[in-house]
Amino acid sequence: MTVLLEVEQLQVTFKTEKGNVAPVENVDFCLNEEETIAIVGESGSGKSVTTLSIMGLLDKTGEVSRGAIRFKGKELTKLPTRELNRIRGNEISMIFQEPMSALNPVLTIGKQLTEQIRKHKKLSRGEAREESVVMLRKVGISRAESVMKEFPFSLSGGMLQRVMIAMAMSCSPQILIADEPTTALDVTIQAQILQLMKELKQELGTSILLITHDMNVVAEMADKVIVMYGGEVVEEADVFRLFEHHLHPYTQGLLSCIPRIGQNRSTRLKAIPGTVPLPQHMPTGCRFQDRCPHVTSRCREEHPPLLEHGQGHRVRCWLAGQEKEEAKSAHESSS
Repeated sequence: MTVLLEVEQLQVTFKTEKGNVAPVENVDFCLNEEETIAIVGESGSGKSVTTLSIMGLLDKTGEVSRGAIRFKGKELTKLPTRELNRIRGNEISMIFQEPMSALNPVLTIGKQLTEQIRKHKKLSRGEAREESVVMLRKVGISRAESVMKEFPFSLSGGMLQRVMIAMAMSCSPQILIADEPTTALDVTIQAQILQLMKELKQELGTSILLITHDMNVVAEMADKVIVMYGGEVVEEADVFRLFEHHLHPYTQGLLSCIPRIGQNRSTRLKAIPGTVPLPQHMPTGCRFQDRCPHVTSRCREEHPPLLEHGQGHRVRCWLAGQEKEEAKSAHESSS
């Protein structure tokens, strides 16, 4: 399987009035051809900052202070802006979280779509317009010609998200980064958007990096799952193993928050107490310690490494696999 994207020991630092803070640290993963990886976690976990780093879209106060981001073996963090611009939107595209704020409110949909296509494909204005109409129809917008003349404020959230997908897929990118693509959409439109992404992936062979906090979306879309907390990866596994054999207490907490069919209506959903710590106030030791029901003195004193627990399953927890070790010790003692 060919690796398209490698993120290795990524650390992102932002300059603030009170000094430098690192909302993302020790992040590493690989995205293969035609694979979908979901990055999950609460707001403040570092998901969006990680993807903005890949795209080279951090603001002036932020920088990749350590680590590497390689696309097909090419180090993106060291590329000049001109060369990076040739990759962005062409080979790597992104669907942003809020389509209303991502689109320019004073330009028509057609103007924004054709600009993207002309920049990367070197087509004439007329050719770019024809291709834009084709892409809008491909994402399920039947009245594509009239939508080309409209402004973003005149379209619904679902329509805007389709426009964003059409824009992102217009150059047939090898990697599509989707940052919360179904946020604020009702469940019917959400299902349509997810199905559309699946169809485009199958048709174009695109790899997808999906950012979400919705575990139901993860189960629907992902081949592999990366769970982030406090700016670092705390668990990584293929989607089936993660749902069936999750080991980190934070992953357990996320999954216990999901409502289930047949559940008693009077049963309250579980919630993870507390909030994600701020980057400038990360605790010593495990970053999940103040919210973890299984915390020990070691968790408060030592920062756990991300360790392998079989079949590509990595976990950052001192207690992960402890039952297996205890059972092994008991067996050795008895023999």
